[in-house]
Amino acid sequence: MTIEVRNIVKQYGAFKALDNVDLRVADGELLALLGPSGSGKTSLLRIIAGLDWPDSGEVSFDGENALVRGAGERHVGFVFQHYALFRHMSVFENVAFGLRVQPRAVRKSEAQIRARVKELLDLVQLDWLANRYPSQLSGGQRQRIALARALAIEPRILLLDEPFGALDAKVRKELRQWLRTLHEEIHVTSIFVTHDQEEALEVANRVVVMDKGKIEQIGTPGDVYDNPATAFVHSFIGESIVLPVDISDGQVKLGHRPLNIDAGGAIGPSKLFVRRHDMQIGPVGEGALDGTVRRVRTFGPIQRADIALSGDDTLVEIDAPRDRPLTTGDAISLQPRRYRIFAAQE
Repeated sequence: MTIEVRNIVKQYGAFKALDNVDLRVADGELLALLGPSGSGKTSLLRIIAGLDWPDSGEVSFDGENALVRGAGERHVGFVFQHYALFRHMSVFENVAFGLRVQPRAVRKSEAQIRARVKELLDLVQLDWLANRYPSQLSGGQRQRIALARALAIEPRILLLDEPFGALDAKVRKELRQWLRTLHEEIHVTSIFVTHDQEEALEVANRVVVMDKGKIEQIGTPGDVYDNPATAFVHSFIGESIVLPVDISDGQVKLGHRPLNIDAGGAIGPSKLFVRRHDMQIGPVGEGALDGTVRRVRTFGPIQRADIALSGDDTLVEIDAPRDRPLTTGDAISLQPRRYRIFAAQE
């Protein structure tokens, strides 16, 4: 099932949640809508689901107008952040619910319903919990049951709104890997909303980065991380050092200090973006920036250090491998290995 969104506008009073959004989702794709709160990602998901309506624009499924159909007619499975399981029903009956309430003309027999529920519980690897109630499950188990329930009606599209947002970090990571594996098995066109960059990059085939009701960039996880199209994408995905620079005659300056880096055609007031792990450390005088180590913390295989840049004591935070030990008070230089320069107004 392909999804096409064209020129979607959605406004709540003076707030424009979606501003002429265009998007195409390929059949069988697992797509992430990534952005901060208020970026428009959930509004877009709800319009695709039929839970909300655009002020203008088009939504089509396999070339057919979806906006003439309500949510119940779109054959969409929806998974919310807070599970939305029926507490008075067993796990088995929660998953069976969507099948039992279908119109009589299309409703499966009791034997078929029981077989379908068993198939889904096997798929989410929780068949052994069929007779328990939601209050007896962990958060991760509840979310997997919610997903099984969404899949019970054999949806053409699966939509997930911050599906792991209420879970702790360890469980989120486990479920991300599980969702990716599950999608490879069921191959249903799926869109999930998240503000967690790591989640989007790890799970999705493609990532749609949104901000202020607009799409900033669409690409594979590698594309949006390695080749950010805008200053917003660079700052939102990954952890970046951002320095104000000025460029004239091809020379990049931080304050009055010329930096030994390529301006890349930029001119005037700009911002230099460098990933924290892309700063190469060397002896004083051998890099673009000199500085002094103010503080060092260790995180597994890396050390994170605050560096006060010479001249104005601007603090930057870098990540470095532990095989190049840093100590408070060390005088060092920093040289960006990879970086991007964007105009200051971007």
